[in-house]
Amino acid sequence: MAENTIATKEHEMKATPQESTHEPERYVTPAVDIYESDEGLHLMADMPGLDQSDINVSVENDVLTIKGTNRWKTGGEGMLIQEFEPLGYYRQFTLGSKIDQNSIKASYRHGVLELKLPFAAEAKPKQIQVRVA
Repeated sequence: MAENTIATKEHEMKATPQESTHEPERYVTPAVDIYESDEGLHLMADMPGLDQSDINVSVENDVLTIKGTNRWKTGGEGMLIQEFEPLGYYRQFTLGSKIDQNSIKASYRHGVLELKLPFAAEAKPKQIQVRVA
């Protein structure tokens, strides 16, 4: 699995015209840990501050896309100083043929997105029995 991160949505911004007063949406690249087991890969992504409905995980053309939209608003009446800007999350990975893309599972708990990416049956190690002839 190789990383294929796109830091901004420039490719989408060019495709859809926007008003000049509209600030383009910005993203943070979430930190991830990736572990390998006999069953497949386990990806843990730090994405705090989201609800389950704010997270989108998809696979298209062998590219795994993780996107989190932060709906928390800052500013407003009485704001004197704003040093924190909640941003969304965006990261992509290119999947190889070893991953069973139809069996990927995702869960979100305590600000951590966990993905289980099982190996395809043909990619799992096989034990070949030696017979005496």
